Formats: sequence, C-alpha cells, structure tokens
Amino acid sequence: MKFLKTILALIGAVVIAAMILIGVKYGGMLKQFDPEAIGAFSNMAKLVLETGDPAKGMILKKKMVIPEGMTKQEAIDNAIEVMDEVASQHGLAMVDHKVMPRKTGIYTQIRSYCSPTIADVFLTYSAEYVGFMPCRIGIIEEPNGDIYLYTMNLDLMIHGGKKLPPKLRELAMEVNAGMMGMFESGAAGEELEE
Repeated sequence: MKFLKTILALIGAVVIAAMILIGVKYGGMLKQFDPEAIGAFSNMAKLVLETGDPAKGMILKKKMVIPEGMTKQEAIDNAIEVMDEVASQHGLAMVDHKVMPRKTGIYTQIRSYCSPTIADVFLTYSAEYVGFMPCRIGIIEEPNGDIYLYTMNLDLMIHGGKKLPPKLRELAMEVNAGMMGMFESGAAGEELEE
C-alpha cells in the first residue's frame, strides 16, 4: 500500500509540474478558456489519479433504487419511463437503445438520447462534437445484483476549452440539465424537482 501511495504521490507531482509548465507555455491562451475549465480538468484528473481508470474520470455513476415490492425488471422499466418523460421535457428524444447480451448474464442496456436541432447547431460550430452524440445512459447490473445508471460527465464538453458562444452554451446547459435530470430521476425511480 505504501508503494502505491508513493507512486500516486509521484504521479501527482508530475501532474503539478506539467500544469506549471502548461501555465507558463500556454498561459496567454488559457485566458481565453471557460472560467470553469481548470476545475473541470482538475476533477477529472483527481478521479483518474485516485482510480487509475480514465473512464471513471469521465463517467458519472448512480445506484438505482429498487422500491420494495418491485422486481428488478419492473424497477428498470419504471426508470426508463421516468427518463423518457424527463427527456421529452428537455427536447431530447430517445434515438436508440440496446439490451446487450453478456456472457456473464449481467443485465446491460444502453439508451441514447438526442435533439436533432441542438445537434445541428453543435455540428455547425464544430464537427468534432459528433463524438459526444448521442448522449447515453447505461443501465448495468453489477455482479452483486445492484443496478447502476452511468452517463458521461458533460462538464469537459461544456467548459473544457474556450468559452462557448452564448447561444451554444445555453443549448449545452439545456442538454446537460436534461441528462442530469434523467440520470437522477431514473436512479430515484421518480421525477425529481430540478
């Protein structure tokens, strides 16, 4: 354990040194970045350093509530219904879903949501945003039987570079509000107040 802590401390020192070097070399350019960029990158880096897993730095995970008297499948169906309702309130439509067979027998479903109108605005701004589309929520049963929802943390998309133009930022915040509403409400099994 001491060896692991030493390695993580060393990695942390390297990251800090790299940040100082980046600050010196790119400081003028960074002034153009969204004010929340450094915080978004720091949060991601912290999670990657703690876990060693880059996916954990970019993905949000929330345990799904299975109400008493409901089967897991009923709870999943309920979560999907709730997520679809919240999505429609934010102008997002479910555009694809796949229940993925796994050799382990663990339940996995991926649901994709998008707004073609918002997507068009983002793709006109930068075609690379296609990598974020459509937004997805995964429903995965863990080996112990717990069920979790997973979705991408959109903070880096919104805040990770130069500040988005006002209209684009407004649309990005709306998509993020929709995805977070779906994520939280789906896990709770009921629509939550925003």
